[in-house]
Amino acid sequence: MRIAVVGATGAVGREMLRILEERRFPSDDVVLLASERSAGARLPFRGEERPVGVLSPAALDGVDIALSSCGSGIARGWVPGAAAAGTTCVDNSSAFRMDADAELVIPEVNPEALASDARIFAVPNCTTITFLMAVAPLHRAAGLRSLVVSSYQSVSGAGNKGVEELRNQLDAMRGREGDLLHPDVAALPRGPVVGRTIAHNVVPRIDVLDPETGDTFEETKAVRESRRILGMPDLEVVATCVRVPVFVGHATSVVATFERPISPAEAREVLAAAPGVAVMDDPANDVYPTSLDAVGRDEVLVGRIRRAGSRPDALALFACADNLRKGAALNAVQIAERLAAR
Repeated sequence: MRIAVVGATGAVGREMLRILEERRFPSDDVVLLASERSAGARLPFRGEERPVGVLSPAALDGVDIALSSCGSGIARGWVPGAAAAGTTCVDNSSAFRMDADAELVIPEVNPEALASDARIFAVPNCTTITFLMAVAPLHRAAGLRSLVVSSYQSVSGAGNKGVEELRNQLDAMRGREGDLLHPDVAALPRGPVVGRTIAHNVVPRIDVLDPETGDTFEETKAVRESRRILGMPDLEVVATCVRVPVFVGHATSVVATFERPISPAEAREVLAAAPGVAVMDDPANDVYPTSLDAVGRDEVLVGRIRRAGSRPDALALFACADNLRKGAALNAVQIAERLAAR
């Protein structure tokens, strides 16, 4: 089997290569591709330095599965043609997530979608993956009725440029932290990725804002993707997505209501048995998940499981994941593994 990693030099692309090697993905050849800007670069893979080629139709000749981590505009330019030519594409961008001819898949949540004869399989948004990995097992147990989610998303969710923006701002403000007690906000550094100062700050806007609904595109993705993955087109979902000054690791706060009463104890039991989930829930002994705990791990970490107010049919919980691994690269590789095994 011949596979390609498109966008190999980016943060998610590099993570894909690490995961392919870690999991010993069954391939005869791995082709590394990126934009012309990265042509000639070399990346370590399976004990050797592999050259990075330029993405083109010819470069995809004979490729069985292409794992893609590039922007949605770029993906729209090459994925349909590659799929039509016979390559199965697993795409991390938002380009095809709601496309009727593509499947939107979290393997632990809706594996039945992998039986499709589609040629395009989309990886959901990293935040959607994080909270649905926690919510879906509870949905299977008690029937989900509604969902309110707040996300706390690291800057690597915006790619290498987001990481550099936070790093540069932290460097610029080093030694001036005392000024933040009474800040001159207009004088603080800011950049084009987040749009506002992200160092020492939280910003409740990710992506463009819809002036009619008040939702950002990131929040709209969380709503639409949840409904599609769970097969619940009328599911009530409210999302608020926040960028935080963390390099890697997304966190989500969830309040969910169900068709029947479900206790925190039952929820812990259900989640402990769920594939891809690790329960960290003993707050009395300071055991609960944080973004840093999730970095480098394949599981979604879930804790702070408790009743939401006085309602026996509602739960609150906190879920964290490595947005570069399970939130992107690992989910793509898991899809490819299932497809390769068919």
